[in-house]
Amino acid sequence: MRTKRLPRDPGPAGWDRLLPTRRPKASLEGALEADWLVIGAGFAGLGAVRRLAELNPGDRIVLLEATHVGSGPAGRNSGFMIDLPHDITSEDYGGDFAKDRAQIAANRHAISFATRMAEEFGLGRDVFDPCGKINGAATEKGDRNNRRYAQHLRDLGEEHQILDQQDMAGITGTTYYQSGLFTPGTVIIQPAAFVRSVARRLISNRVTLFEDSPVTALEAVDGGWMAQTPAGSVRAGKVILAVNGHLESFGFKPRQLMHVFTYASMTRALTEDEVTRLGGNESWGITPADPLGTTVRRISGQGGHRIVIRN
Repeated sequence: MRTKRLPRDPGPAGWDRLLPTRRPKASLEGALEADWLVIGAGFAGLGAVRRLAELNPGDRIVLLEATHVGSGPAGRNSGFMIDLPHDITSEDYGGDFAKDRAQIAANRHAISFATRMAEEFGLGRDVFDPCGKINGAATEKGDRNNRRYAQHLRDLGEEHQILDQQDMAGITGTTYYQSGLFTPGTVIIQPAAFVRSVARRLISNRVTLFEDSPVTALEAVDGGWMAQTPAGSVRAGKVILAVNGHLESFGFKPRQLMHVFTYASMTRALTEDEVTRLGGNESWGITPADPLGTTVRRISGQGGHRIVIRN
């Protein structure tokens, strides 16, 4: 079947713009054969390639990316790899204990997988920082939400710490937050730097990446699959679709997926005087205690000191 639509980004990705310009890999031209075809070079696609290479050391893997690695959705998120469940429709942000424990185990397995790659590929803390995160409460409602969530975490036996306004001011440099709830298991990443680094290190004589190579058609043929791109094709025994909401474009999950876009703003690099006046820690991440609140990060390192705000 022909794909119904192709990925379309709304403009440059801020995280990607903080990094040195890179030359994309060539687009696919001509016909190739592979054991595995992975479509989409985001977190899921790169993770799949990594695991396939570990489990099938003799197989050839082709990875197709419609745009450029780091410029699509994988390079546009807030960069929080969160281990704990956070159900904003629940009064205490928790759910059924058995389901929460299963989700925590799955989340931590994924974080551990990413951690191994970060360590092997030598990614610094400006790219992959296991610093935990804070639920920041700017209102009494948010503070109540945090305390209910803390009770749920106690019942789960999960480590956490309640922070008062003075604690929050010491971390952020502002008295805006009334309180906070710190949990240590989150990793905060520079998402574009992470996926670009992983993609570069995964390429080998068995793993080939093609960028600017959107799949325009995917057909089952003779016990395998044939994927068409604007200038080439790949025939593979097995295909992994790592395309997020674009599953519908390939005919899967019709009318079952809702596309949600949340946009963020990033300041210019702060001056030395502004950094001094702001105070606080050089890097932190805050998710809102109120479901309608704002996610805020302070970043440092490549690209300078900046504040990122998403609401």
